[in-house]
Amino acid sequence: MTDADIELQHIWLEVQTERWQNLSRFLFSYYCYQHNLVTKSNKVCWETARANLPVSASIQTRKNAIIEPLIPENAVIGLLKTIHKDGDMTWEAMQKTLNDFLHYVVISKSEKVLLKPNMPANWYQHDHKPVMARFEQAGITIQGN
Repeated sequence: MTDADIELQHIWLEVQTERWQNLSRFLFSYYCYQHNLVTKSNKVCWETARANLPVSASIQTRKNAIIEPLIPENAVIGLLKTIHKDGDMTWEAMQKTLNDFLHYVVISKSEKVLLKPNMPANWYQHDHKPVMARFEQAGITIQGN
């Protein structure tokens, strides 16, 4: 069992017990283990993540940049809640939702101010949910995507 599998198991347990408020603490760790954004001692590493994640086209140096989810973590949790409420929650559905919608990028602090805290309203109403919608709305271009 990998560390990503362990984090996914934590997420699964929180989903099954409907402890939605605890999910966000596992999301970034899961993502980092899944994408090998860890230290030499296999711990989640913000610096490694900041150095290796896709980056805003406006970033010159990553040193003072911040890590931001493409889709707010609360929106990803909301998607999981909906699947659970509809009775369609399986391990595979949870994993697919996380793999499809849980992505992080590096942006500047000034770009963070441009981002709305939620996805655009029409995003929630459509079956096709483009992960870049919030960034496109703010005019932020991400390289490597």
